[in-house]
Amino acid sequence: MFRKPLMAALTASLMLFNASAVSAADYPSKPIKVIVPNGAGGSTDIVSRLVAQAYTSELGTELAIVNMGGGGTSIGAMEAAGSNADGYTLLSTHEAFLTSSALGVNTMGPSSVRPIAQVAKEVIVLAVQKGSDMTSLDDFYAAAKKGHTGDSLNIGISPGAANHFFSLSVLSAIDHDVTFVPTGGGASTLKALMGGTINAGTFAVSESIEAIRSGDVVPVALFNDERHPDLPDTPTASESGYDINVGLHYVWYAPVETPDDVVSILAEAMTRTVSDDAFEKSLVERSITPAMMTGSELEEALGSRYAQVEELAIKYVVGQ
Repeated sequence: MFRKPLMAALTASLMLFNASAVSAADYPSKPIKVIVPNGAGGSTDIVSRLVAQAYTSELGTELAIVNMGGGGTSIGAMEAAGSNADGYTLLSTHEAFLTSSALGVNTMGPSSVRPIAQVAKEVIVLAVQKGSDMTSLDDFYAAAKKGHTGDSLNIGISPGAANHFFSLSVLSAIDHDVTFVPTGGGASTLKALMGGTINAGTFAVSESIEAIRSGDVVPVALFNDERHPDLPDTPTASESGYDINVGLHYVWYAPVETPDDVVSILAEAMTRTVSDDAFEKSLVERSITPAMMTGSELEEALGSRYAQVEELAIKYVVGQ
């Protein structure tokens, strides 16, 4: 899903051979533009700038972050994918790239880019209102099941965005009947939860940890393979018997025809960046999990994640 067919890739390699042989020798020789398909100040923008600051030293050139929001990340993502495949325009994004592609908003889709590296992961937590009767994942499912007694369970989402699909992933374990309330992204959904507009929502730990620590919202379950160090008392879904593992993965991409040797330079420099102890500490201090991945391992992981997103989109959003 994330690579072109073999013959197309071979043809592209032959066409780019001479140019890449010359350009890679002195790459990078000028500043690199990094498109962040979100507005300034959000989590993707913050992490991208944090990475770019350290990445600049490893690459030996400036990285200019360009915010290009809209269309559920599709506008910026398609701009990056359609740029010259010379390594001087990159894309920094997360699961929203997959969701917008599965919904057809990003008409170019995953095949228009190739991954350079995954740099970090946001662990997802299900949180409920302060004072809620839902104190476990089983309690949440009991309130969400089709045919449940009592009022409908209101869950805050941004329709079609990552938090919508995280909620669908959680709910896919049961035959559910809930009301999705269009509250927006993480910050506005958290505000709605604290204000009582909704009963529950899925959040990155980093965006909800302060509200959790203050007791304004209550964590119910984590959807990770292990507990989060900032929430040691919150169980994972697997501990409750549900195999659900989702997260917000920050991944850097290049246009699909970018030469292999240029991508290798970028990936190797990113590996050095993310592996630095000081950089890892800067992520952990923000409740973000370092999660470096490159090459075929990353391509396989992205392919699996996209297949899951497509399945949810077909089942719950766009239909067959």
